[in-house]
Amino acid sequence: MAKLYISSFLLVIAACVCNINAVGAVGGVATTIEAHPYIVSLQDTNGSLVCGGVLIDTRTVVTTAQCLSFYDVTQLVVGVSNGARVVSIANSTFNLGFDFITMQNDVAVLILAEAVSVGTIALATEEPTNGVSGVVTTWDSSNNLVDIAVSIIGTQECGSGQYSYSEDDILATMLCGLATNTNDCGALPGSPLVSNNELVGLVSWGYGCGNNGRPAVFTDIASEESWIIQTASSL
Repeated sequence: MAKLYISSFLLVIAACVCNINAVGAVGGVATTIEAHPYIVSLQDTNGSLVCGGVLIDTRTVVTTAQCLSFYDVTQLVVGVSNGARVVSIANSTFNLGFDFITMQNDVAVLILAEAVSVGTIALATEEPTNGVSGVVTTWDSSNNLVDIAVSIIGTQECGSGQYSYSEDDILATMLCGLATNTNDCGALPGSPLVSNNELVGLVSWGYGCGNNGRPAVFTDIASEESWIIQTASSL
């Protein structure tokens, strides 16, 4: 089944698919950039946030492929320190295995035009086990950072039919997460899912609210780690 979110504000924990300029995350817990110095935003020329991402070194940002595939990258910049600093993109690419129908391989790498020293995060090398706690960090309607707690569900279990998806929906480069607070909804694509101080996922897609048995679907960073490292070193 085609994922009905293309060109949309992909809701990590939302009851509907909305326009990308729609209201931001609902609920969640207020947080600060100091708690997540690695998080960055992709912004258009008007300053509107279109995607999230993370710094894995002083010049390399990891985000989702849809954030490059569905936009003109020349019209995007990267907001660092929650937008206090804006940096141009020197180079970028996304996984050529990205499929906008299945959302397989939804991962991309950006190289900043200049180095920044604000903090980075390590990439997970193993998919987290079922039930491990994680936190999605994203923005609310006022562009304030919020944390949304989730319980992580592995690829196999998420596609087993126990939840909203079949094995044809949840592919090898994906994992899922259920919001632990059913009132929490919304996240920009590319927003990070962190567990045990590692980047384990990026907000990718979902059929609806990421709770009440309808998990949000994330890019599984462990399955993309080799591609990310190799690509970053070649750009």
